[in-house]
Amino acid sequence: MSCGRPTFHVRDASSAACDIEFIISAWDSTLPFLQSIGAGEMWSNQPFSQREGFTEDIADLVRKSEADPKSYSRRVLIAEAYAMEDEVTDRKPVGAVMLRDALPRYLTESADLKGEVVEAESFLFIEVLFVDHRDPRRSKGAGAALVRGVEARARDLGKTAVFVDSWAGNGRKLNR
Repeated sequence: MSCGRPTFHVRDASSAACDIEFIISAWDSTLPFLQSIGAGEMWSNQPFSQREGFTEDIADLVRKSEADPKSYSRRVLIAEAYAMEDEVTDRKPVGAVMLRDALPRYLTESADLKGEVVEAESFLFIEVLFVDHRDPRRSKGAGAALVRGVEARARDLGKTAVFVDSWAGNGRKLNR
């Protein structure tokens, strides 16, 4: 990237692009970072690429969201970083977020959250958000860009809120 911070574009994941491979590789790249901040137990240390059925699950999720572009029952968005190199725009995926328009069961069944869950009506829920730790220079700011992209989608869809659940282990160092 030539000057300053990268420019980001948030788009739907696609099976035509190399998004499925990117999602799996980038998710794997988070594991050493999580270990380094004492949060390795969040997702364990087994690479996602080696987990039985994981690749198929991600591919299925991307294909289902492509088949019904208006559905947000589950959807994956990709953040791409743009840079000018030799007068050619270079874009590269640098992060991903998984969304849904319903809360997962572990939240709806939580006694501590009963009041908030009852009031939640029109929203998007950020299920998972991660950036590619293999290229930190390019991915810096991608998480914030993804959140802004989700907020924009929520507004476009007439949603009134965006919810996110964050892992609270390791003294909350992850969600600072």
